[in-house]
Amino acid sequence: MKKLTYILLAFASFFAACEKGTLVETTDYEKVAVGDPKYSYIKILNLTPSSPVLNFFMDGAKFSANQSTTGLPSTGYAYNGLFPDLGYAVTTPGSKVLSANIIPTATADANLEVLKQTINASAGKYYTIFTTGVYSTTTKNIPSVFVLEDVKPALDTSKVFVRIVNLYNGSPNLDVVRISTGVKLASNVAYGTASPFTEIPNPGSGIAPSNVFRVDNAATGVAIIPTTTYALSKGRAYTIYYRGILGNTSFPLAAGFYTTFY
Repeated sequence: MKKLTYILLAFASFFAACEKGTLVETTDYEKVAVGDPKYSYIKILNLTPSSPVLNFFMDGAKFSANQSTTGLPSTGYAYNGLFPDLGYAVTTPGSKVLSANIIPTATADANLEVLKQTINASAGKYYTIFTTGVYSTTTKNIPSVFVLEDVKPALDTSKVFVRIVNLYNGSPNLDVVRISTGVKLASNVAYGTASPFTEIPNPGSGIAPSNVFRVDNAATGVAIIPTTTYALSKGRAYTIYYRGILGNTSFPLAAGFYTTFY
């Protein structure tokens, strides 16, 4: 696309221009309105244990936005890597081919394509794409992706919203409980699924109060993560996710979270 859909701050050029008393703009920017049907909105989270460091492409064009001073991207998105950190990248709606290549500076299998999946992105909608399964150094393949539509709840500056994603390989179904109230935030969340957003109406005092959650085996009621504490800002919606491989010490069960909407 000729127009950039990210806001890039060219500090050096800005200050140089200010010293001369002139601001020179050479880049054609486009401000993207929330939910503009011209675009679909995408986040990508690499939750494939053993995954190499990846760059992501959409219809063959570079999609993830890591930069490099050498001309060869030396960084990318390893296991538990999220792109972008906050907000969404944009693409045109419709049937798209999402692919991922190992970064070109890798010592093994540089530039090898390890993921190729067709996704369908509707106009004006938001999605998180999770890579799933377990990466095999034999097949050199990420087996699948989980595409989750992100439906924005009605945010409120006195509340916090959370949803739960279970991508813990071999996982039982999960219940997630807010310990202070005993209220279940999500029930019976199977592997490869997500709960809807649930509000926490009284998250506590302050801008980002701490909340403590417990994760239970839904079938037995036994806690598999007794406590996890999150500082969650009011007025935001968060995705809390569980990753790893059951019984694997290299990739144990772990929790993560990111801001989905704010």
